[in-house]
Amino acid sequence: KSFYFFIALILVLFLFSPDIQKKPINIINLPVGTTVYYLQIVSTGLFDGLSRIWDDYINLVDVQEENGRLHHRIAALEKENNQFREKVILAERLKSFLEYKEHSQVTTTVAAVIGRQPSQWFDTMMINKGSLDGIQNDMGVITPQGIVGKIIDTQPRYAQVLLISDRNSAIGAMVQRTRAEGVIQGIDSNALQLKYLPHDSQVSIGDLLVTSGMEGSFTKGLIIGHVENIEKGDGEMFLKIKTTVSVDIRKIEEVMIIQSIENES
Repeated sequence: KSFYFFIALILVLFLFSPDIQKKPINIINLPVGTTVYYLQIVSTGLFDGLSRIWDDYINLVDVQEENGRLHHRIAALEKENNQFREKVILAERLKSFLEYKEHSQVTTTVAAVIGRQPSQWFDTMMINKGSLDGIQNDMGVITPQGIVGKIIDTQPRYAQVLLISDRNSAIGAMVQRTRAEGVIQGIDSNALQLKYLPHDSQVSIGDLLVTSGMEGSFTKGLIIGHVENIEKGDGEMFLKIKTTVSVDIRKIEEVMIIQSIENES
């Protein structure tokens, strides 16, 4: 009954409404058009949203790829910069070696340190020059900063250096200020001891020690270190003198081997 009543109401409205009589299609277009309108809004919004999501995704992928390229480029530049710094540092070291050779009374050859072999028996290092380069046992090894040690074993393409810090080393030394002479021996990589100076020797803390030139390995006056501590033991013939090492043994990368010593005037 409700259905028939609704149909009858529609007919009455149709018959008595001039607008509906003139434009009967409007009554149909109204709900249909509204529905289509909202569907278009929804579909357009959905499409725009999906389009923005896709564009954002593409942009994100592009940004990630660009970040990857930038990271690789930065890493390459850092590597190049580090290599450049190493070359500058090497050039500075070799410059000091060249300047030393130009003003020294010794003929030297430069070698690179290729290994260190500290042990409970010997404190040594390996260099990349050997007998094929004219290197022989007992040749002195130095840097522009001072004494490093002596060659103790030579092979065709490499040699072994007994460091001045080794307890078995022995190098003739003297106090530069007073010319008092003794023998320098190793304690560890940071300290040496000057032996065989009598109690009445003139020596003070801070005095510079240099090679005495009384052996064939080193010319006179090469830097060894400075006096750090002096002890006068009762009943002992000689002073107990602790000295510094002028060269940082642990950081040496290149050395010079003394192959011949010119006559000193």
